[in-house]
Amino acid sequence: MPRFTRFSLDGVQRLSAVDGYHWTDPSVTLVRVDAKGVVRQAKSLAEKRAMLVVASENDLVLAGGHDVVAVDDLVAARAVLAGWRR
Repeated sequence: MPRFTRFSLDGVQRLSAVDGYHWTDPSVTLVRVDAKGVVRQAKSLAEKRAMLVVASENDLVLAGGHDVVAVDDLVAARAVLAGWRR
């Protein structure tokens, strides 16, 4: 597997620039590519929370639904999802 030193977010909309992202929408899927190139996805709220807990600044995390955005602020993303319960 390739080892990435850093992912470039050039050309990808960043989540920090999007107001009121719809994390709880069932059509939103998170995709995480770690530094070793391993790809994982999360669909449920529990899976999304768990993914963000283990994600690091060295990982590429994308949120896809109607649009695809880069999750560029893991702390803020974790805080938003921590407040939602189902």
